[in-house]
Amino acid sequence: MSNGDAPRRGPGFSISRLFIGRYFGIAFYVDVSWFLIAALVTYLLATAVFPNALSGHSRSFYFVLGGGAMLLFFFSILLHELGHSLVSQRCGIPVPRITLLLIGGLAEISREPDDARSELKIALGGPAVSIILSAVYALLSWGVAALGMKVLACVFGWLAEMNIVLVVFNMFPGYPLDGGRVLRALIWAKTGRLRHATYIASRIGVVFSWLLIFGGVWMLLSSSYKLNGLSFLLIGFFLKSAAESGYANAVQRTVLAGVRVRDLMTANPAAIPDTLPINLAVEDYFLSGHHVAYPVCASDGEFRGLLRLDFLKEIPKEKWPYVSAGDVVAEKSADSLRIGVNESATRAMKMLLAPELSRLAVIENSRLVGIVTRHDILHFIEIHTELEA
Repeated sequence: MSNGDAPRRGPGFSISRLFIGRYFGIAFYVDVSWFLIAALVTYLLATAVFPNALSGHSRSFYFVLGGGAMLLFFFSILLHELGHSLVSQRCGIPVPRITLLLIGGLAEISREPDDARSELKIALGGPAVSIILSAVYALLSWGVAALGMKVLACVFGWLAEMNIVLVVFNMFPGYPLDGGRVLRALIWAKTGRLRHATYIASRIGVVFSWLLIFGGVWMLLSSSYKLNGLSFLLIGFFLKSAAESGYANAVQRTVLAGVRVRDLMTANPAAIPDTLPINLAVEDYFLSGHHVAYPVCASDGEFRGLLRLDFLKEIPKEKWPYVSAGDVVAEKSADSLRIGVNESATRAMKMLLAPELSRLAVIENSRLVGIVTRHDILHFIEIHTELEA
């Protein structure tokens, strides 16, 4: 699958994922959720698949074999996502990262393709790699079998089958699966309407996800397929969420196309003088204005920073009368709290998706000219969506 960072703590590490390397200019990560599915796949291989195909070995042997096959399978998934990513880069769309997740892999493209042709190429890049891998594994299985290496032949044969299964599953015509992106590209090419194409593909994706969820419930109720049922449930819920958010993102991109921050901002907002003590800033602004953040400006209107409620909590109340608003914001980086007046509304929305950030100071020539909030943008999208419905 292809798609559009968590706060990091130290080099190569984030709260939810582990950095494993950078190749072709793309950062590769393993999400913590992957370890659950990795353990599940290993268990299924070690207790069901390989004991049935290769009898007469110890339990530990099957688990070692299962672990090795699991790693090769997920390496194949990384190559599948790399196929999407390299095609995306050739189309001029950067790919900052690829992540192994509970549901497989995710190539996070920086933006949607500019046209249906590029979308089609990117969507087919992954399945093409999986088909090639399946052929390679099948040849390896045949070759080692001819040399009498039954164990390796079994592993390579399973990998060949699973890569084909991956292709078949991903080519279901429901967004965000590869087949859904192919369908979206074809509808987009025919109608010229990305939003309409995304709506159709995402609705099919939601229906497919419900089928997986119901299938997972049925398997959980069955005495023989509980682990498979759990996998179906997890994948189904993930795909449902991705399909719904995919359409919401398409609506957002369509509505915000060509819109600038100046079109959405609240002009001439209340600003705290940088010399005002914190205790007075709390009384005169936070308690009376009921906002969680206020811009701080010098006497000539130059923007100094955004004073947020969480910044105040870091300072003992007994020190408030002796610390100015300018002193507080001077210790904080203001780069992530401001945006230029002529920047795109889409970029503003991306910045406002950061945790605990609901508003941005709008700057022109280093001076504060307005405030734009997440609510402003969502309200703008809602109105235009309703009027265009």
